[in-house]
Amino acid sequence: MLDIHVDVTRGAALAEWMTAFGTLGAVLVALFGPMLWAWWRSPRLEIGYEPREPYCRDTQMERRYIAEGALFQAHWIRVKVRNRGRGTAKSCKGKMIAVYRADGSLREDRDSMLLKWAGIPEDQQLTPLDLAPHEWQFLNVTRADSEYPTKALVATDFDARPGFPQTLEAGQTHKVRLAVYADNAEPVTRDFVIEFNGDIHSLEIRPA
Repeated sequence: MLDIHVDVTRGAALAEWMTAFGTLGAVLVALFGPMLWAWWRSPRLEIGYEPREPYCRDTQMERRYIAEGALFQAHWIRVKVRNRGRGTAKSCKGKMIAVYRADGSLREDRDSMLLKWAGIPEDQQLTPLDLAPHEWQFLNVTRADSEYPTKALVATDFDARPGFPQTLEAGQTHKVRLAVYADNAEPVTRDFVIEFNGDIHSLEIRPA
């Protein structure tokens, strides 16, 4: 008879513990479940680069302002912006947010510059775009033109006339910080070193 009583007591205690754990689990799910689900479903952006095509491209471009219609050679450097998450990244845009000297000091003569997306019509290249899960898009960073051996051009809006140079001088080492933003994702940044010695194919970029 004693053994039966002990077993019943232990069973009741176990049932109480299971009920308590079940209640605690339900509370935790109610509190953190939506947050965890949103995190699991969120977009995640990354910036990638490799020293090869299609990250580097040679093109022929047409003059727009002087001797209109004449062609010149250009060498483009782009980075790949990829959404590694499970949700669509909304209104993505890329910027060069800082330019540094070779010694690491910030250049005050360069402001943040909005960069152009590659592979879409020119009048839409500065427009934010959506990236579906595992989708990617190239973001133009800089280009070297056969017409301008003294500078590399940042891939931004030259019609904006911002009051500061939108170029990087040849013969110098430049460190730049790129950032990609989306309305519903954490921003991501990455530092690169850019060098250019005057020949269009000397333009190169590498992770800092």
